[in-house]
Amino acid sequence: MNLKRLTCTVLAFLISAVAYGQRPPNYDTVVALQTRIDARDLGYAPIDVIPDGESGITSLTVAPNGYLYGATSGDHSHLFVLIPRHGYVQPLGVIPEATAVTQAVAVSASGNVYIGTSPQGHLLQYTPHDEYHQKKLQIDENLPVTDLGQAVPGESIFALTVDRKARMIYGLTSPNAHFFEYSIATGKFKDFGVVAKKIPLGEKFEHDKMMSRMLVVDKNGNVFSSGENGSFYRFDAKAQTLQELSIQAPAVPGREIWTRVDAFLLDPSGAIYGGTSDGYLFRLDPEKLTVTNLGKPLNQYRIAGLARGPNGKLYGVGGDKEEMARMFSYDPATGAYDVLGFVDVNRRPYYTWQAYVVGALASGNHGTIYIGENERVSKLYLFYPY
Repeated sequence: MNLKRLTCTVLAFLISAVAYGQRPPNYDTVVALQTRIDARDLGYAPIDVIPDGESGITSLTVAPNGYLYGATSGDHSHLFVLIPRHGYVQPLGVIPEATAVTQAVAVSASGNVYIGTSPQGHLLQYTPHDEYHQKKLQIDENLPVTDLGQAVPGESIFALTVDRKARMIYGLTSPNAHFFEYSIATGKFKDFGVVAKKIPLGEKFEHDKMMSRMLVVDKNGNVFSSGENGSFYRFDAKAQTLQELSIQAPAVPGREIWTRVDAFLLDPSGAIYGGTSDGYLFRLDPEKLTVTNLGKPLNQYRIAGLARGPNGKLYGVGGDKEEMARMFSYDPATGAYDVLGFVDVNRRPYYTWQAYVVGALASGNHGTIYIGENERVSKLYLFYPY
């Protein structure tokens, strides 16, 4: 048998094996509508992709020009970009001395990408440079960055956001929950104190102080987070003060001290939507400082991310790492939820791929919802709302 025939035989066998291993058609009733979801490898398959154990997507953000930037966590962290016009994921390089970037990528008005790293806790700046025309994929190369320094000595950067108008970066650190700012104009950090002082009492697996996994900037430039006992904190940008508010994130009664906000989303109306570790969706009025509990969209813990569709609906993914991630939508106009199903893409006879754990969501400028899988081998999902 010649090499060409042998190759064809092996490929035919592999395709048949994958086809027989795929889910049956009746499973399609419990997954997201298949004409509305697709998946992308993190690079150029089968070789030039972000390696296994380094591909878990834990941060996604959309730049002013519509480019999607994402970061991974694992043995090493990588930065990647998806340019909507081209439609594929392009790895940009290994983030120096980082093993985790958790909701800590932000893009300024000028297009510079800011990355908060763990465990070193340095803020890095990456300047895009026409990556589409670079000759070599940067799978094993270090990302060219400018090190802006350590936000708080001895602390990792846990979350990051940007106020593009004010040219300010805001962040939370781990393990001691410091809230800090970085001025793009002056290049200086300021530490404004902590949002959590002690680890809540619990079982042996309780090792962390309770602080939100995300930050959000409202229309007035104030920054919101959650902290100890599920309380909300507000940083007043004008007064330069960090204040604990008398409002709390929704929680299962008795679990308040273990509650944190996992996802924030600023709505065009000015309202802030959020999802908690107990799986509740809520609406925060940043002017009146009131919280409305909108209930649980799913019978699961944790809302891993929220994004806004072009139809005005909110889209989210729920489920902790021990569960199977499910999508849902919420219509602010009617208050109605819709369970959309598992995050799954079936391209028979070639492959089927399902995300059990989701690490980040983002809303694209053209209506696409980006969903980042956070597992040992991960893909980026593209969901098209309807």
